[in-house]
Amino acid sequence: MENGDLSPLRLLILAILFYIAYRLLTGGRQRKEPDLRQNKTDYKEMPANDVLVEDPVCKKLIPRQQALQHHHEDQIIYFFGVSSF
Repeated sequence: MENGDLSPLRLLILAILFYIAYRLLTGGRQRKEPDLRQNKTDYKEMPANDVLVEDPVCKKLIPRQQALQHHHEDQIIYFFGVSSF
């Protein structure tokens, strides 16, 4: 073998040394995920955007803005969908 030839073992050792040097230079830092616990919102203080209403036929709770409405004798009845009629 000549001095300029790199055997597979020497190449592997050099690769490992370069990896160790890279980790030492970067400090072994990894990407940090944002800590969701710090930005935690107290949901008791948040106002409700919509009220849940119950479909009288299928008994599902649905947001009032998404429900179908039927006016009957001075009251509003909310339905889940067309199949509930």
